[in-house]
Amino acid sequence: MVIKNVRYLLAVAATIALAGCGDHQPGDATGSKVLSNIIQKNGVGAKIVSFKKVQGREVKHGNTEAFELMYEAEIMFPEGYEAKCHDEKERGICAFLSVNEDRTFAKSEVTTSEGTLHFVKSDKGWVAEDNNAY
Repeated sequence: MVIKNVRYLLAVAATIALAGCGDHQPGDATGSKVLSNIIQKNGVGAKIVSFKKVQGREVKHGNTEAFELMYEAEIMFPEGYEAKCHDEKERGICAFLSVNEDRTFAKSEVTTSEGTLHFVKSDKGWVAEDNNAY
């Protein structure tokens, strides 16, 4: 009788777990990957030391479903990275690094970045600012 109940509970737990698959919202691992891709695509060469989703919210614009992931990250820079941010007028690498002025980072210097990553829901999953689907 006990084994029968355990099997039933395992089957119910598996069904509940599978019901949530495929429609999950982006979390820490996804956000870290997206931020890392953006940093690498911009030639920064920095590494993400830590990444934490602080908050997330779904946004709907007409028929488009979007998700905003607010984060805090610690980013370690390679030697002598020069961030040219003073004249950045559009959302670029400086926004992702939370730097708003020209600055040179020392080797292995770690800075804290706070920001928001944007995702749009598609038939492939959540498409992020790095143009990849998750």
